[in-house]
Amino acid sequence: MKFIVKKIIQFYMRDFTALCSLDNPRFAAELAKLKKKLPGTSAPPKRIRRAMDTEKHRVKGGVYFTARDKVHRSNKKVLFLHGGGFFLEALPLHWKLCQRLARDTGCEIVFPQYPMVPESNAIEAHKMLMEVYRKLIKTSRPEDITVIGDSAGGTLALSLSMLARDSGLPLANEIVLISPGFRTDGMNEKERRRAEYIKEHDSILGRFPIDKISELWLRGLDNSDARANVIRTELKGFPHITMFSGTHDILNIPARRFVSRMKKEGHPFSYYEKKGGAHDYALLKRYRREYEVMVSRIKGSGF
Repeated sequence: MKFIVKKIIQFYMRDFTALCSLDNPRFAAELAKLKKKLPGTSAPPKRIRRAMDTEKHRVKGGVYFTARDKVHRSNKKVLFLHGGGFFLEALPLHWKLCQRLARDTGCEIVFPQYPMVPESNAIEAHKMLMEVYRKLIKTSRPEDITVIGDSAGGTLALSLSMLARDSGLPLANEIVLISPGFRTDGMNEKERRRAEYIKEHDSILGRFPIDKISELWLRGLDNSDARANVIRTELKGFPHITMFSGTHDILNIPARRFVSRMKKEGHPFSYYEKKGGAHDYALLKRYRREYEVMVSRIKGSGF
């Protein structure tokens, strides 16, 4: 785990952290320059294209990819919304998980390359993702669909579900949130003390400028808009929610808040918390229990 975290920081986060002291709009300008050096697409890597049947599709506002195992096939669909702080394209790690899920459930992976900061914002990303969802729901039964999102993608999984519900569209059978990227503002004193402790152990998000990225991502959205803080989204009509979070992840604080809210409102959910778990730990192959839970949710084989 430490090796993987080190590699992520070295190749994707090293230059980014150097921008953290800058204020917007200079932060946005320098981030745009940095992104030109990073992978410019969330397309499946060559290894995935060799191992799976993949296709590229276009919708208004962007593209998305579909991928299926060459042998194992079922009616199940997974809409996978990748993380990356709302500015990074998908990592090979995301596609590796999708490949395993397709192999073990026969599902078709639907993988959007959604708009991100600083070139775009949440409003445009939501429009594009709704286009993808409308196409998906036209050709699939809701009970066959699972929406999975990690980190920033976890936020999108909830906001997309909210928009679909409010548009009168049927929702997926299950929402799976992996270290969801909820906002961390509004902490009480106990949470602030815990946050200081977590930052000492959080090698990924400990120094991440969440506020600066949020400012760019939420441009054009009123603070009262539910998309500006999806942890407050009304849960009425939502399906069962499965969530994974690690205690060495700064986002574990709002994750626990969300769990408390689901308990209070009686919303059906399953929560798995890993002591010492880093941000996005459940993406890794070594965490068998978390993976088996994901497989069971996709198959619809019980909670």
